[in-house]
Formats: sequence, structure tokens, C-alpha cells
Amino acid sequence: MHNISEHGLKIKNIEASTLFEYNNGVRDHYEYKEAMFVNSLFKDYLEKKGLQSWGGESTQDLICLEFNYGSRSYDDEIKHLNRLICQTTCDYKRAKINNDNFLMQQAAQKKEKLLMLVATAKENIDKYEKHSADQLRHLFYSNGVDITYRYFRKDGSIRREDRIHYKMLYRSTGKAKKGSCMFICDRLYDDAIRYLRMGIELDDNNPMIVEISAYSPLVSSGIVGKVKINPENILILKDVDRPFQTNVISVETNKEKHCIARLIKDYTLKNTLFDGQALIDESIFPSWGNGYILLRQHFCKMAAFHTKIQNFFQDYFGDKYETAIVYDMFGNPHYAKDIELITTDNAMKWVKFGKTYEYWCEWVHENNNMFGVVKTAHQSKLGANQRMSYQMVNSLDESIMDRAAKNSLDYIYKLKTDLNVFLDYLKKNSNFSNDYDVLVALIHHNPEFEKSAYFRERRKKIIHTYVTNFRSGRVMQNAENLTIVGSPYAMLLYAATGDENIVDSDDTFHCEDGTIQCYTERFDDGEYLAFFRSPFNSKNNLTYLHNVRDERIKKYFNLGRQIVAVNMIGTDFQDRNNGSDQDSDFGYTTNQPDIVNHAKRCYINYHTIVNNIPKSTKTYTNSVDSFADVDNGLAKSQLDIGESSNLAQLAQTYDCSFDDPKYADYVCILSVLAQVAIDSAKRQFDIDLSAEIKRIKKDLNVKKNLYPMFWAIIKRNFNRKNI
Repeated sequence: MHNISEHGLKIKNIEASTLFEYNNGVRDHYEYKEAMFVNSLFKDYLEKKGLQSWGGESTQDLICLEFNYGSRSYDDEIKHLNRLICQTTCDYKRAKINNDNFLMQQAAQKKEKLLMLVATAKENIDKYEKHSADQLRHLFYSNGVDITYRYFRKDGSIRREDRIHYKMLYRSTGKAKKGSCMFICDRLYDDAIRYLRMGIELDDNNPMIVEISAYSPLVSSGIVGKVKINPENILILKDVDRPFQTNVISVETNKEKHCIARLIKDYTLKNTLFDGQALIDESIFPSWGNGYILLRQHFCKMAAFHTKIQNFFQDYFGDKYETAIVYDMFGNPHYAKDIELITTDNAMKWVKFGKTYEYWCEWVHENNNMFGVVKTAHQSKLGANQRMSYQMVNSLDESIMDRAAKNSLDYIYKLKTDLNVFLDYLKKNSNFSNDYDVLVALIHHNPEFEKSAYFRERRKKIIHTYVTNFRSGRVMQNAENLTIVGSPYAMLLYAATGDENIVDSDDTFHCEDGTIQCYTERFDDGEYLAFFRSPFNSKNNLTYLHNVRDERIKKYFNLGRQIVAVNMIGTDFQDRNNGSDQDSDFGYTTNQPDIVNHAKRCYINYHTIVNNIPKSTKTYTNSVDSFADVDNGLAKSQLDIGESSNLAQLAQTYDCSFDDPKYADYVCILSVLAQVAIDSAKRQFDIDLSAEIKRIKKDLNVKKNLYPMFWAIIKRNFNRKNI
């Protein structure tokens, strides 16, 4: 196993519209920011294939393009420049009235430059081309793009010029929702695309464009370390579904493809027990890991939880341990003593493309059996405390607000009155962009600095910022963001026998009316807990957990204090939590008594929401235009995520104030639409998402309804005198 300390190589993150205009000769520069080609298995591969870098710090072999804007026509450019000239003229007049010679000079210089740009635009009138952002994506994906790099002598003359042609490679994993795309130089393209796609060739007839775009970049995910796992020692099982009957709110579409919410009684839900998770043996779990590690390989993503697999097998097989055989889902035999990791087909995305286990193993061997570690669990910087989000606070009941906010109110009082508490806050929240470390150092150097006007003013402003965040919903509780693992002991039993029915004999958890049993070392045995999975949208998503400690989980798992094992058998956990899985999904978990009792009421009275919007039947061709269509749609959905989530909160507050049942329906519908927008990178639905959100927003009639009573109550509580 290996640690990685460097972040990667610097690259240019370029706004495509400005690059297009620059190459057309109507701009004197293109807009870009520094970005990072992060450490990954893909980066390791490209370096072996000749990726060039400057001093190991930056590279021109890759660029990232963003398609936020379109390019201007000549008329659009002239209108834009004239608006700026008009504004600058007004700035000049104001400066003259105020007798400010410096600002007058600035405005005059700016106007002169703008007039020169107008003249230049007129000279290049035939070079302007108007394209929308979507059209530019199609152009760049189809044709690639050239960038000329100039190298200068000390006297300013050009020493040489290098022109690099870039081709579209993959949708950036870190900015997938924005539709950003990585382009690579011609020289490396063929090797790079073959590696990313694991040699998979797409069919000409309705190819899996959406899936290949989502899963081929997995091997390019940024990593903090590596762990070596022989793929032949990975036991891949067919995942197991378990049903659960309950009353639900089904979100569907009518004939007009508008969303409706419908109550269905005794509806059958299912949990996919081990979706996205793995169990990794302690013999190869990295010493710097904590509870789990999030792994990446070719078409493979899974959260691997720290497990004593071999200890379990020794106990289970007894005297037959040395010769015991276990079978994977493909019928391949494995010695139980060799198994290093257990997972399911849901973690192995190559299965969707009809590839064999042997084929995948060969590609992993080419990577020297190295799996990238994306992240592991970390304790909150605030120790035993964690802040709630605005959405969580908005889902509480007005009657508990005072008590739910007490912890934060007491802490604010201590920040004001106890220097040690304030200094501790500074230490935990210091970063490169603030002066917190400096303030702490000055106090330690000279305690009298506390009495200085500068320190008092900084302390006042820092606390004011904290209070502002508190008023916006960042209410502090005894809580932790706990990563989910599903019925882990059942997974061990299943691995040992290969019989999916054995999962039902897992008695580390039991089905309990009105709650879902769990195991976490973060809270005491027997405690009831409130669980808010991120993203959180409504009371219908609030889950009521019962912490039940079982010695077998403690014996065979090293989960630590940042993990929660949840009973997936005979519960509605996944649908209750917005279709969660276990590939590092987490939930804000607290034992605050009033919030826990509220979660209990919500779990009983607010039915679980189910997404029954039909899947899209749209087909694609094996062309770069199809990739552009998919990524344009994905970029648009980014706005839909925030819009639908915010509207869901507004609908929830209206539901507290008005009698019209449509508001409760809209809460459920918008909760589903937010999830649809998030999931658009890997699956598509038969609905015009943006139009549907716009329709609902119009019917909410915010201009007329404004802020209802519940918001007034929140504001009153957040503006108490003792804050």
C-alpha cells in the first residue's frame, strides 16, 4: 500500500467561448483558470505513455474546457462594448462631480481602451460567429481544438510557437454536473481512450453513451493513496434484494408528463442489500485508513469497509478452513483463505457492458493490481459537534426550535465570554485564506494582545460571521456524518455460503416496528437517533434509527466512530433516504432528544417517497454528437438541482402555513426531481426536468405567498436577544 502526498499536475481550465473567439481572431486572449490533473491511476498510466510536464508541476498535454457561455456575433459585441462605454462615461461624470482626479483618469483610460476595441471589432467584422454554448460543445467535441503556445526571448520576441491539437476525451469526474470536459493532445489520445474505456467498443445500434460517459472516468478519480489487491482474490457476488411493504407517496407522471404525487398503501419497496459496498480484509487495509476506503479501478467503484474476513472464515469453516472453497457469481471457485475483498456486481460496472471476469482481471493486472483510494472517513473538525444544514432545520417542528438551538446558543455565549473557547474555534477553523493562526500565535506570544482594539474588533467580526451562519440554519448538535454500510454480517454469511437466502438468518439486526435498527460506535448502545441523509429535502426523508450493539459486528469489523451499519433486511432505508446506496453515502446523525422524537413522528406520519417517473427511452448513435447531447443535458441539470431543492424547502414551509394539500405534494415531487437531476449523469428519465420545475415554481406563486409563518418563527428564534 502506498501514500500519495502530491496533488497532481496543473492544467488550464478554459472557457470554451473565449477560446473559440480567440482562435477566430476577435479576442486578444482567452479566459482560463488554473486547474489540476489530479493524481490517479489514469495519470500514472499517461506518465508511462509519455505525458510531458514542466518540472513535474504542470502539463500542456491536457486541458479542461467549460461551456458556460456562447460566442458573440458582431452586433452582440458592439452592443456589449457600447454598454460598457456608456457605463464608463457615467463613471467619469460622477468622478468629475466629486472632483476625484484619479477616478476620472481611470474612467478616461478605460473608455479609450473600449473605443479601440470597437475599432478592432469593425476591422474583424467578418470573423465573428455566433454560437450557443450547446453548439460550441458540439463543435469542439466533433473537431477538437487547437491552441498555440508561444515562447519568448528575454527581449520579448517570439522564440518559437507550438501548436497542439486537442481531442475530447472524457467528462471531468470532479465537475461532471457542470458538464466540464477533459481534452487531450493528439499524441496521447488513442492510448488514453482505450485505457479509460478498458478496450470496450461501443455498438453502432443504440450504444450505451450515458453509461460509458459515467463509468469510464472512474479510473481517473483523484486518489490519496493506493492499495494492492489481486483481482482473483476478490469475491464478486450477485447482489440481493429484499422487499418491504409500507405506505408510500408515489411520484409519477400524467398524460401531459407533469408530475403528480399519489398515496399507495401496502406498496412493495426493496433494498439492494450491498449496493456499492465491499468488505476488505484487515491484512490489506491501509494503516492510515479509518473505517472504510473508497476504491476505484477500471469500471469499478466501491466503499470497502474494514473487516476481519479471514477471522470470520476461520470461525465459520473451522477445521475445513484450509481447504474451504467459496464461489463467485460467475461460478469461479476461490479458496476462502485467499479472499481479500468481498463485493457485488453493483460495484462492477463492466458487467453492464457484457465483459467477463477474466477480461476485467487482465486490465487490473496491467495496473499492477493497484486500486486507487479516493478517501477515507474523518472525524469532524468540531469534535463531538456537527452543524445542521438549512434543509434539516427547515424540516423541524416549530415547537422544538428553542431546545434544538440551545447547544448553538450556549456555544455562541462561550465564544463571547471564554477566550479559550474562542481560541479553540480559531484553531479548528484556520486555513490559508484567514488570519486565525496569526491571532492564536499573537495571543500565545503576548496574552495582553487580547485587550487590544484590533483583537476585540476581529473577535467581534468572527463571532458575527458565526452567528450569521447559525441564523441561516447552521445549528450545532452532538452529531456526526456517518458513512453507511448495509447489513455487513449478512454479507459475510452470504460470502461463505453463496446462498442468498442465508442473509435472512442474520440476527445482528431485527425488524423493529416504527424504527430501523443500526450499529454505530459513535453513540451509546440502545440510543435512538435521527438520521438525515445528504441530500436532504423533506420530513419524508427523515429516518428514525435504533442503535443496537451486537458483539459479532464488533468482533469481525473495525468500523470505528464514523460508520453506521444499517439493517437493510425488512426495512425501507434506501428509498426513505432518497435512493441511497453504500458507495460512501453518509447521513447526519444526532441523538438530540427533541430532534430524535421529531424523527420518530416523521417516520410514522410522513410516508416514504418513491420515484416512479418512467425512464427515458431516448436512443443515441455512436458519435461525438451524442456525447455532446448528453453532456449539454447534464450541464443544464446542474441548475435544476439547486432550484428543485430550494423550491422543496419553500413548499415545505407553505405546507406548514396553508391548508392546500398541493404544497405537501410539491414537497414530494420536488424531492424526487432534485434526485433525478443529481442522477442524470448515469441515468435519464422521460420528463422535461427544467420545464416541470418552472411549472411548479409558477404555481407556488412566491410573489403572492412570500414568506409564510414558519419562516417568521425561525427568524424570531434566530434573533433572540442573547445572540
